[in-house]
Amino acid sequence: MMNQQFKYLLSARSMAMAFAVMLTWAELAGAAGVIARVDRDQLVEGETVTLVLQTDDPNQSLQADLSGIEEDFVILDQRSESQMSIVNGQQMATIRLMVTLEPRRAGDLVIPPLALEGARTSPIRITVSPAPELAPGELPPVFIELEMDPPDGPYYVHAQLAMTVRIFYQQNLTEAAINPPAPEQASVRLLDEVPYQSTRNNVRYRVLERRYAVFPERSGELVIPPMTLSGRLIERPADRLWQPSVRGRRVRVESDPLTLEVRSKPADYPGEHWLPARRITLSQQITDAEELQVGEPVTRTIILDAVGLEENMLAEPAWPEIPDARIYPDQPQGISRDDGQWVLGHKEFRYAVVPEKAGELVLPEIRLDWWDTASGELRTAVLPEHRVAVAESSLASQHAVSVNGPPLAAENGFSGSDNAAAENLWRNLAMMMGGLWLLTLVLYVRKRPVSNGNAESDAVVSAAEADLLADLKRACKASEAAAARRVLGKWLRHYGPASAAGSIMEFARQTDIASLRAAIYEFDALAFRDGDADAWRGEDLWQAFSEWLVSRDEGQRQQRDELDLYARGREVAG
Repeated sequence: MMNQQFKYLLSARSMAMAFAVMLTWAELAGAAGVIARVDRDQLVEGETVTLVLQTDDPNQSLQADLSGIEEDFVILDQRSESQMSIVNGQQMATIRLMVTLEPRRAGDLVIPPLALEGARTSPIRITVSPAPELAPGELPPVFIELEMDPPDGPYYVHAQLAMTVRIFYQQNLTEAAINPPAPEQASVRLLDEVPYQSTRNNVRYRVLERRYAVFPERSGELVIPPMTLSGRLIERPADRLWQPSVRGRRVRVESDPLTLEVRSKPADYPGEHWLPARRITLSQQITDAEELQVGEPVTRTIILDAVGLEENMLAEPAWPEIPDARIYPDQPQGISRDDGQWVLGHKEFRYAVVPEKAGELVLPEIRLDWWDTASGELRTAVLPEHRVAVAESSLASQHAVSVNGPPLAAENGFSGSDNAAAENLWRNLAMMMGGLWLLTLVLYVRKRPVSNGNAESDAVVSAAEADLLADLKRACKASEAAAARRVLGKWLRHYGPASAAGSIMEFARQTDIASLRAAIYEFDALAFRDGDADAWRGEDLWQAFSEWLVSRDEGQRQQRDELDLYARGREVAG
C-alpha cells in the first residue's frame, strides 16, 4: 500500500515538473524574439525606472501599445538604440527600446504584458517605497524661492517689476529644466543669471539665481503661475559607490503662485504720456554755435534716460512755441539695456532749429512729467533754456539748411512765420536741397566700388558687438563657463534675435543648427552640476555659435546685395 502511494506521489510530481517545463518552453517560444526587463525593481517614490525591450531579430518590431502602463506609471521618455557585432563571422544586431517610467504612487506595481508583433512579454513586478518624510524644520533637498521688488508694491501698469527666482539644491542636479515666469497679461524678460552658494538651517545649498523684468500690460489682478522645476538628484550611497549607472532620484518641485494688484495711471496724472519709472533724467547736447546767421541751423539733442522703463515707452518731450524759428526733428534713436536687475531705457531726440530773424534765439525750457514708482509720487524732469545770438544773413540765398523732415506741427507747440516771402524762400530751399540730394544719390550709385566679402564697409558687426564676441570667444577657448554665460547673456540682450527675448534657452530652441542647440543645452545644464564646469569644452559652443554667426551675416549680406541690384536696376532704367 505504501509503495503504491509513493509511486503515485512520484508520478504526480513528475507530471507537475513536466507541466512546468512545458509552460516555460511555451512562454519562451511565445516571446523568443523579445526580452523585457527593468534596470531595477526596488524604488523609492520619486525615482524612475527604465523598461528595456530587446531583440536580436532585425525583423522584429518593438512598437507596442504602452497605454496599459499609464495606469500606474508616467511615461517620461522613449529612445531606441542598436548595436552591431560579429559572432563566428556572422553579423549580429541587437535592438533596444528604452522607456523611462515614473511611478504614480508607492506600493507594489505591475508593468503589464505588452503585445508586440509576433511576441508578448511577461508582467514585471516593481516595489515602490514611500519617500522619506522631512523632519520638523528640515528643508527639502530642492526648493524654489521668489522675490519681488518692491516686495509689497505698489505696482503700476507698464512699469517694471523686478522678479528674482532662486533655485536651491543640495546635491548634483542633472537633467534639470525650469519653465520661466509666464503671466498672461505681462511681458517677461530675462536679465541675468548668477550661480553661488548659500547656507539655510545650517545646510549648504548651491543656488542658481535668475532675475527677470516683468512689465504688466493691464491694470488689475496679475497672476504669476507656479514655475515647475524637474530634474534628477544624483545620490550615491556608500554601499553603491561602485555602481556607475546609478541615475539618481527624479524630483519635481513648484514655486508658490503669486497674485499682485497692478494699479492704473492715476486720475490726476497731468502728462499726456504715462511714464512710470524708478528714475528719469533729462540732459541735452547743443552744437557749438555762439553766434548764428539767419537761416543757419543749431542742433539740440534731448537725451532721456529711465530706470525701470524700456526705450519704446519713452515719449518725445513737448516743446513750447518758438517765435521766428522753424524746427526739424530727426528720427529718434533708442536702446534698452539693463544692469542685471533693472531695465535701462535710453532715447535721444535730435532737432535742427533754424532762426528766421536776427536777434536772440531761445531754445526753451523743456519739462517732462513722470511717475516715481518707488515713492508713488508725481515728478517733473526739467531742461534749462539755452540762448544763441543770431546775426543778419549776408547772403541769404547762399545759406543751405539741412532739412531732415517737415517742421513740427503747430499743435506740438511750434509756429513759424506766415509771411509770403518766407514761404517762398523755404520752398526754393527745399527744391534746391531735393535736387542736390538726388544728384548726390546718382553720383554715389555710379561711383561706388563693387563690394566684396573682405571689404571693411561690408562688416555686419558693430564695434561694441565685436568686443562682446571677442570676450565670448576668449571665455569659450579658455573653457570658463561662468564668463561665457555672462557674456552670451549680454550679447543676447543687446544684439541677439528679438524673438529670443534675451534668453539663452529660448535662443537654443529657435536655432536651426542642431550642434548649437545641443551645445547650449549642455552648457545650461552645467549651472546645476557641481564640479562639471571644470570639464566643460567651451570650444564646442564657440564652433557651433560661429556657424550661426556666419549664417546670420550671410543673410544680412544677401539682403544688401538685393538692395544693390535694385539700385543698379534703377540706374540702368534711368
